[in-house]
Amino acid sequence: GVDIHMKLRLKRKLSLSGFTLVEIFVVFVSAGILICLATLGISHGPHRSKQTTCAMNIEAIEQAKQMWALENKKNTNDTPCEAELSRHLMNGVFPTCPSGGTYTINPNNIRTTCSVHTVNADFKQ
Repeated sequence: GVDIHMKLRLKRKLSLSGFTLVEIFVVFVSAGILICLATLGISHGPHRSKQTTCAMNIEAIEQAKQMWALENKKNTNDTPCEAELSRHLMNGVFPTCPSGGTYTINPNNIRTTCSVHTVNADFKQ
């Protein structure tokens, strides 16, 4: 009699300590969804970073244009060249687009543009 009860108890403990197929499936599906979401977030990171750097470069160029115009008493339709702006930029170097685009300086009354990134005038970090 004791032998049968011990076998039943042991069998119950083994069956209670394992995971069901449904529980294992739920864990794998959840892990897969999390991995997909993480991958999507990571894949957009480099593009956003380059676009943010480009927007910061354009903002620096715009500030240099304003300083150039004030120093040289220029009108709103005057356009400076890179060399004229460089002295107002960090380390005296005209910035380059991180994606290999080119900046078009434009007259003082028109915002600088990039050939690769579209940057809004109301850029905020």
